[in-house]
Amino acid sequence: MEFPDPKSGDALKITPVLLLILTPLGILVGAVLNALADDLPQRVRPRAPHCQVCNTPYRRWQWAALLALLTGHGRCARCGARILWRKPVVEIVSVILLVYVFQKFGLTPKSVLLSLLLECLLLITVTDLEHRLILHVTVIPSAVVAAAYGVFGTGFDLGVALSRTLIGGLVGYGFFYVIYLLGFVYSKWVAWRRGQPLEEEAFGGGDPNLGGVVGLAVGWPGIVLTLFYSVMAGGVVAVLYLAVVYLRRKQEAWFAPIPYGPCIVFGAVLLLLFAEELKRF
Repeated sequence: MEFPDPKSGDALKITPVLLLILTPLGILVGAVLNALADDLPQRVRPRAPHCQVCNTPYRRWQWAALLALLTGHGRCARCGARILWRKPVVEIVSVILLVYVFQKFGLTPKSVLLSLLLECLLLITVTDLEHRLILHVTVIPSAVVAAAYGVFGTGFDLGVALSRTLIGGLVGYGFFYVIYLLGFVYSKWVAWRRGQPLEEEAFGGGDPNLGGVVGLAVGWPGIVLTLFYSVMAGGVVAVLYLAVVYLRRKQEAWFAPIPYGPCIVFGAVLLLLFAEELKRF
């Protein structure tokens, strides 16, 4: 199987100067992602960072959660609520992604596309974990970036890259759409068994859209391995999650909803960042 190869230049040596550039950039991008993750699921226009308890706008030095925590301003000035732990985590992950991509794949336009794609996937992961939502407003721009990366960032000739990208997107969307249909049937069966309608679907309608996005990014036949890793990750997460739900709540864990988007992202990230290592493995 031929892997998409994002490597297009010599690896960069991480120097203090490079870290000085990428670290604040990653924190800034992470802060923007946090603001979007706060407001987009609420169907409101994104605002400046604000308290999630009382909606009071944060002071400017609190816009970046890491800066707020380091300066001792990790609470809302009005109600005293702590800044969500998710916010510094997202900023740290954002920095790590930027540093790793540019260190491994060099300073090229293709690395820029890959970094932008990974940041988009990070936003989708956060919103799915917190709200079990994969929003069109995040999927559509992610699909554009994924298609651009699939065509221009994999090292194949333009015609080959275009066909691989489109086939990968169709296969990724089609695979998860079939699972979505099976999940719909399963939900109907569960509702019939319970005697009442379910509040959540077994498999969300946003997951096929995300499958299409990662399919565009990894192309064909990379989407095959992405699906394999995603399904494996989903199985492991499901077993652990259902076990915890059952032990803590003593309820029928088979009916517990699980956000699957992060598992799809996991499979894609493995191939996007570690294609060479997977070849040797």
